[in-house]
Amino acid sequence: MRRRILLVPLAVAVLAACSPAASDVDGEVFARGPMAPAAEKRADAVPVVVDTDLAPDDLAALALLLRHSDVRVLAVTVPQTGELDCRGTGLLGDFFDALEVEPPPVACGTTPRGEDGVMFPPDWGAGALMASGLPRDDVPNDLTPVRTPAATLLARLARRHDDLHVVALAPLTEVAAVLREDPAAYARLDGIITMAGSVDSPSHADGVAEWNAGADPVPFAEVLAGPVPVTVVPDDPVPLGAPDGLAGPVVGGLGRVPGFESPRYWDLATAGTFVTGSAATVTGTWTVDTTGDRGRLRRTGEGTVRVVTGLDDAALDEVYRSVFR
Repeated sequence: MRRRILLVPLAVAVLAACSPAASDVDGEVFARGPMAPAAEKRADAVPVVVDTDLAPDDLAALALLLRHSDVRVLAVTVPQTGELDCRGTGLLGDFFDALEVEPPPVACGTTPRGEDGVMFPPDWGAGALMASGLPRDDVPNDLTPVRTPAATLLARLARRHDDLHVVALAPLTEVAAVLREDPAAYARLDGIITMAGSVDSPSHADGVAEWNAGADPVPFAEVLAGPVPVTVVPDDPVPLGAPDGLAGPVVGGLGRVPGFESPRYWDLATAGTFVTGSAATVTGTWTVDTTGDRGRLRRTGEGTVRVVTGLDDAALDEVYRSVFR
């Protein structure tokens, strides 16, 4: 998700957010109104916690997981170290209403950033909040998070569900907090897929190879070294631009506000990879640079961590089309 939003003056972003409809650079207006009913959840739908910082492509990814028949979203956790912290829960009331889904519990993170982390540029958070491209009502439709801290809720759900997965679209601050504070609960997780890091792509900023990892790199390294199977979707294989299948009501405008567009949809690709399994991967042990080029991944030998090297864009786009009807 990192390097996702082009910086513009906030006033421009606010005006764009208040426009009657989101549009692409050619002026095409994306559809408004309700989405088609989502498919019924399968009896064996995989239970998932979505860890997100609520930026526009995170919302697209969350919409995919909420509407997919093979996934049951049990909770949403929001770390305070991401692009947009729990201030972004103000978006979620409108988001869940627009999708016509019952909101799952939303929990805020309380774990501070480690000393090696780098804060996202503040303008990015302001843009994610004010110019997400999400259709919003004039009257605030706030969603109140649960009182349980994010790491505590994640640990509690891991103890209740034998096959719980985490789809991590934000810095891994809260996921690693569970590993440190409740290792027995953490070990019960069935798997983690995370959008983080970079192998060979150019760095996103001085000292930051990729922002999800760079914002709090030590937790990323801890999760890769932990006991739970991990799949990493790094910066490298995600193509530029919005996928063709991201269209229609609610999701069509996410990250497409003119002058404030998302250059890539890292998090949507991560959610799509989770539900399709269609990705080329390299398995091994991996080191994470936590101080110099934060989030830079290096393979050091044989191991079990899977790093995605290639995406089946056509398969992903077909999933997006089928879900975002």
